Amino acid sequence: MEDTYNLEEELNLLISTEVKLYHDRFDDLILEHTDSAKPVIPARAFPLSSEDSFVALTDFDGNEVGIIHTLADLDNDSRLALDAELERVYFTPKIMRVNGLTETYHIPSWDVETDRGPRVFEIRSGRRDIRDLGSGRLLIQDADGNRYEIPNYHRLDAVSLALVESVV
Repeated sequence: MEDTYNLEEELNLLISTEVKLYHDRFDDLILEHTDSAKPVIPARAFPLSSEDSFVALTDFDGNEVGIIHTLADLDNDSRLALDAELERVYFTPKIMRVNGLTETYHIPSWDVETDRGPRVFEIRSGRRDIRDLGSGRLLIQDADGNRYEIPNYHRLDAVSLALVESVV
């Protein structure tokens, strides 16, 4: 006899109508659920492909509190609070132009213009820290763990395109 595996029994899915999320006076995200309130940290299960589904909430010790299946099912105030917190956790400026790429002692340095202003950052290794997500989309992680995205490097200006293609 074949056993069936029920994933929903393994997941602690929170019922969206029973959840309230808000920021307290210390700007921590607070989860109210089943007569308790506790600070939580959100983490997307699929941050690159499904941003609005399966968001795990953990306590400050990293213990899972529960998972929100679909953000659209939350009440408006909870959704706004969670979206603001996710924006802070997953802050990823979009690179619009590459002004220059240099290398000192085998450490690549990028000088870029982003949707959040100019940035200069270093990456540890070109191959390891530049992820090709397909369709020209690149995710770059700098030496400090900050992430930058190029939505489609094929659409960059000619100089930026040549610089990016030299490292991809």
